[in-house]
Amino acid sequence: MKLSLTAALLPFLVAFQDPAAAPGYAAEVTALRKEYQKAEQEYGKQYRAATTAERKELKPPAAAFLAKFKDLADRAKGTEAGAAALMEVFGLAQRVPKGRAEAQEALATLVEKHIESPLMERLATSLRYAGYSIGDEPCRDALATIRDKSTLAKAKAAAIFTLATQDMEKDEATSRTGFIRLKKEFADTPYSTQADKFLFELDYLSIGKTAPDFEATDEKGVKWKLSDYRGKVTVVDFWGFW
Repeated sequence: MKLSLTAALLPFLVAFQDPAAAPGYAAEVTALRKEYQKAEQEYGKQYRAATTAERKELKPPAAAFLAKFKDLADRAKGTEAGAAALMEVFGLAQRVPKGRAEAQEALATLVEKHIESPLMERLATSLRYAGYSIGDEPCRDALATIRDKSTLAKAKAAAIFTLATQDMEKDEATSRTGFIRLKKEFADTPYSTQADKFLFELDYLSIGKTAPDFEATDEKGVKWKLSDYRGKVTVVDFWGFW
C-alpha cells in the first residue's frame, strides 16, 4: 500500500499547527509575571521618593503589561498558558483607566474558551467584588456559566460560593440555598467549611436576628454576658491589632 506525501506529513502538520504543542508559553507567563512584579516594586519606590509634582509624571506599569499579556494570550490562544495570560489581562484591565471593556472581553473569553481549566476556580473567587469595576451583570453571568458548565468540582463550588456571598444582602433565601448546596454536594471542598461560617452569619449576625450570647470580662475584672443587656440598646465593638 502506497502512502501519499501529504498523508505521511499530516501528523507533523497537525502538531505544528496545534497551539498546545507550541513550547515556552507557560514559561513566558511566569517570566512576565515576575517582570511585572519587579516593575510595580520599582514604581512604588519612585512614587514614595517623588514630590507631588513628580508623581503626576510617573506612569504605573499596569497599562504596559496589559498590552504584553494581551499579546501573549493571543499567541498562546487555546492553551492553558493562554488562559493564564488572559487571567492577567482580566486583572490588569481593572487597574487601568477605561479598561472596563477589555476586562469584560477577557472574562467572556475565559468562560467561553477555557471553561474546563482549573483556573476557573481562581476566576470565580476573584469575581466576588469585581462588579465594582466591570459591572455586576458580566460577573454574575460568568459565575453562572462556571457553576452550570464546568465539570471541575472546585470551580463549580467556587462559583456557587461567590454567588451565595453576593446574595447575602439582597436575597437571603437564594444565598442560603447556595450555602446549603455546598455542604450537601461539595463537602470535600474548602467552600463547604466556609459555608458554615456564612450560614452562622445569616442566622445570628444579620439585621433583625438575635446575636449569639457570649461572656467577657470588663476593665474592672467583672464578668458579664451580652444577654445581661437584652432589651437595651447595646453597641458591641470588636477590635484587634491585626
